[in-house]
Amino acid sequence: MRKIVFWLIGVPLAIIAAVFAVNNRGTAGVSLWPTPFTVDLPLYLLGLGGLAIGLVVGALFTWIGAAKYRVRLRDRELEVRDLKRDLEHKTLEYQVLVEQVEQRKALPPAA
Repeated sequence: MRKIVFWLIGVPLAIIAAVFAVNNRGTAGVSLWPTPFTVDLPLYLLGLGGLAIGLVVGALFTWIGAAKYRVRLRDRELEVRDLKRDLEHKTLEYQVLVEQVEQRKALPPAA
């Protein structure tokens, strides 16, 4: 499934980005307003850099938003581990009780 998504979406987007970069090689001056600095950057770097920054910021917000689900998942995993451990203990206790009952059945009746 991932390969299909890669070929259907990823490759065309990469081709579009490459065409965008080739067609926008001119420079643009970027000034950082409160400071007197001005930087000349290629237009493709501004466009693709903006997309990259947006991707990183979006991924960060998504990761932060999913924190409650990760905490809930970790709590459930701990609960499952504890329940498995309890089940093993109860199974052992049950086996011991079954063995005791079998031993009592094997004893001759008291006179």
